[in-house]
Amino acid sequence: MGVASSLTMSAPQVDPPLSTQAHEAMNRSDREIKQGCDFVLSRPLPPSAAETLARLAAHPAAVDAIDDYGAGGAVARLEQATTAKLGKQAGLFFIKGVTAQLYVLRAYAQARACRNVVIHPLSHMDIDEAGAIERSAGLTAIRLGRHAPFGAKALAALTEPLAAVVIELPLRRAGFLLPDLDDLRAISAWCRGLGIPLHFDGARLWEAAAGYGISEAELAALADSVYVSYYKGLGGLGGAMVTGTQAFIDSLRPWKTRYGGDLFTAYPYAIAALDGLDTLAPRLRGFVARARALAAGLNELPGLLVHPARPHTNAFQVWLAGTPSELAARHARFAAEHKRWLFDGFSEAPLAGHAMAEIQLGPASDHYTIAEAVEAVRQFIDAKAA
Repeated sequence: MGVASSLTMSAPQVDPPLSTQAHEAMNRSDREIKQGCDFVLSRPLPPSAAETLARLAAHPAAVDAIDDYGAGGAVARLEQATTAKLGKQAGLFFIKGVTAQLYVLRAYAQARACRNVVIHPLSHMDIDEAGAIERSAGLTAIRLGRHAPFGAKALAALTEPLAAVVIELPLRRAGFLLPDLDDLRAISAWCRGLGIPLHFDGARLWEAAAGYGISEAELAALADSVYVSYYKGLGGLGGAMVTGTQAFIDSLRPWKTRYGGDLFTAYPYAIAALDGLDTLAPRLRGFVARARALAAGLNELPGLLVHPARPHTNAFQVWLAGTPSELAARHARFAAEHKRWLFDGFSEAPLAGHAMAEIQLGPASDHYTIAEAVEAVRQFIDAKAA
């Protein structure tokens, strides 16, 4: 794709992003049905606030002093633990990943006196953030790729000056896809050869490293800065961190203040994140293996397409014939009757006449076998609309 066709200044999308569509599909009735199910395929409803607070109170970090605007306490402990795990010099906690990455890109743009940032058109930055990269940060998005992660050749074809290159790991909206590891290394080498900062949108970097079969530090070493989230694969309450050199992290502090990112205290988020690092991060390779086994079983079912056929991480898409609204209604009836909850929502699939649902393997998969999961999905496919 040439620069002329990839450099755009598009208006915000009119249609709600896929994440909003899926969220809206989970209405109060759906949540009540899901709560009453004996079988949940991938993402059970969270425990009560009382249960969560009791669990966090038992964590060793709960005895620390309460942080003061992110200084000290469990937040400092989390920054140390995360930077050590990613092999970076420093890290800074943020309450929200969207704003954290806006700080990152604004800092790069200011340092390089350039507003051009490479992103993928299916990335979270482009689909889920209401045009923030352009309308809030004032940057110019250069969009590379279509239905798969872009590679080093696409970057090498660009002639515009760049403030930064952003790669989402994995690319969720494309099916939780990862770039080929050798190609990712080539992108890193290309960026470093030209002195262009490479930033990883690593909301699921923990899962990406597990999918590649390498350590988080080995993966993070390819980028100049890395953002990670704590509430997806690690099951935290929220929050994120950006890691990099000490000088770069220090440059983000004014941006954090400018965007109103300083909470009076953030210790509940930090303790929950530490708990996820302790208990769930070590299990992610097992969840990846389980997702691949489940995908292999689902691939044998007629009337369903698995994308990708061999998942790159612990998550993947399934495509079924029908519209999102038809399948959502059918799924609600199925779940209410069989007490089996399979999918949180449906959205349009790239294949005409089909809708897409996501499956993300985590602790819920401890409670069933792969054969039981395949059978549950088979029953849903066979179920007839009322």
